[in-house]
Amino acid sequence: MRTRIRHGLAAALTVSALAFVAACGGGEAQDDTKKDASADKPAASQTTSAAPAAATPLTAAQMKAGVLELKDLPSAWRAVKAEKGPRLTKVDKAECLPIGGLFADKLSGATLGASGDFEHGAGTTLNQEVLTFAGTGATDFVTKLGGALESCTGFGATAEDMKVQATVEKLTAPQGAEEAHALRVKLSIPDFDYATEVNLLVARQGTGVIRLAHDPAAASGRKEFDALAKIATDKFVKGAKS
Repeated sequence: MRTRIRHGLAAALTVSALAFVAACGGGEAQDDTKKDASADKPAASQTTSAAPAAATPLTAAQMKAGVLELKDLPSAWRAVKAEKGPRLTKVDKAECLPIGGLFADKLSGATLGASGDFEHGAGTTLNQEVLTFAGTGATDFVTKLGGALESCTGFGATAEDMKVQATVEKLTAPQGAEEAHALRVKLSIPDFDYATEVNLLVARQGTGVIRLAHDPAAASGRKEFDALAKIATDKFVKGAKS
């Protein structure tokens, strides 16, 4: 167990969420996720277009154009180097696998593009990645996440050898992308009387997807997430269309 828990476990879990995965954990969880794919259909997906995603993946230039830079953020932010950490694995509810999968380190079928990592104040972090898929991969991924948000309110999981409890709250995603979902995941480790939370945005434009993770140092930092999510969405959509 790390001694600086917030910047150890909690920050590491957030940073690990920078890469998406449709399954959480090892091969067994992947099999469970594949079986559940047809069942996770959103009751009310936040979309602005019913048209299918384009088949051509985003270019490296489009992905780079869609990622946040320090100049896009308020002056209090500074660029930092992301650190690797333990993954959130062994999600105990099938309907929550797409959400738990946001904390894993790979996404099958995705090509990783540019990323940005930032921090301000007493440890509030902001992490973003741009990814792209072939065919309908991006649409499938985001649709599945939307379905999970309609049925999953919490789950148990593991980070290394520690038991983690997660509570999921659906938030309102900003407009602008073809599909977007926002959520807040509260993470606690009962054995260590420790808790934190992460605000997440997943948005799709064509075959591209962004994931934005905002880890406020205190609950009072929640209010800035809406503005950051809108900034990130607009930058990503503009880049994807460039």
